[in-house]
Amino acid sequence: MRRWSRSSRLTRSKSTTLYIDYPLGKDEVYPDLKNNREEIGKIDASLLPVLAEGYSELERIEVKGYASPDGNYGDNEKLAANRSRLFAWYVQKAYGIPARLFDVSSVAEDWNGLEDLLLSTKPSYYTAALDIIRRFGIFSGREKQLMNLQGGIPYKDMLKRLFPLLRRIEFVVEYRIRALNAGEASEMIYTHPDLLSLEEMYSVARYYRPGTEQYREVYEVAAFHFPDDVITNVNAASAVMLTGDLKSAWGYLRKVEADPRAWNNLGVLMLMEGNPEGAAVWFRKAVGVEPRKARRNLQFAEGLTE
Repeated sequence: MRRWSRSSRLTRSKSTTLYIDYPLGKDEVYPDLKNNREEIGKIDASLLPVLAEGYSELERIEVKGYASPDGNYGDNEKLAANRSRLFAWYVQKAYGIPARLFDVSSVAEDWNGLEDLLLSTKPSYYTAALDIIRRFGIFSGREKQLMNLQGGIPYKDMLKRLFPLLRRIEFVVEYRIRALNAGEASEMIYTHPDLLSLEEMYSVARYYRPGTEQYREVYEVAAFHFPDDVITNVNAASAVMLTGDLKSAWGYLRKVEADPRAWNNLGVLMLMEGNPEGAAVWFRKAVGVEPRKARRNLQFAEGLTE
């Protein structure tokens, strides 16, 4: 693999959560057991683009295994540690990665994760369960108190629905990728888009004329890989609007409609749907963000309503 000076490279990371099934009493990874092939496929998605020759250099892999709180603490501690270690060994051998790049750790009983699940799922007993978790220490009868809560029904429900979600491996890949020119980025956007930054994707878009399918594709790829970025969604909406795909434009803009940077585009979209009154509402809101553009659009919309 090629080496580059650190000044010419950018640090990036990818993370994924894996739920590996194990035979009773076993710690090794069995790829063909139950749903393990699909879970292991997540490793391919994280690692293979990074290992692509000539573009990136692997820096570190973090493997952190979690066990659920049920059972003996010492057993859970040993279980989480062994499964983390053997999972890292499996990845090391399967992908030919040096052991020195692995950072392996474990969490014996993931009580923090259980709190998060209780807060997000809000079962009928969640406030009582949270009160117990916060009042009793791990070694001061916490699990026993949970087992006795409401005749044991909540604990049985947690065993069935919540605890399996806590038995997991958090897998993080850190890597460096050298800065790419626009030509290289234009090739990689269809082969390894995960390796591209937003700026590199936008450099590809400049190759194409607005309104073309290629132009649209680049911005939609960007929105797929950076789904929480406001400007990326606004740009993707603009690109699909140029092709007349108003349904897709709504999909992008609804995700970010609370952000002022989307308001002008929302007005334009409503204009394209033949609703100048509704468009004017958005343009008025956008005046404080993009005054020149929003005022021009507002005047046009108001002219259509006279």
